[in-house]
Amino acid sequence: MAGQVKVLIDQLIQLRTKGDRGLVAPLKIKLIMKGVDPDMFDSDSPDNPVVIQRLVTIAKEMGYDLT
Repeated sequence: MAGQVKVLIDQLIQLRTKGDRGLVAPLKIKLIMKGVDPDMFDSDSPDNPVVIQRLVTIAKEMGYDLT
């Protein structure tokens, strides 16, 4: 299923920011610093198991479960 990375990124952003748009940019910067650039993925991006696992790990570090 293409676009799973984008779905996970959107879920993490929603969970972490709780709708506060002012927190989106700092979170994106944090994701970039951890090796995942959210702007590189869209709904047509192929699923990359390495990136998916990285997002799950980042989310767990932040206290969220994306599974």
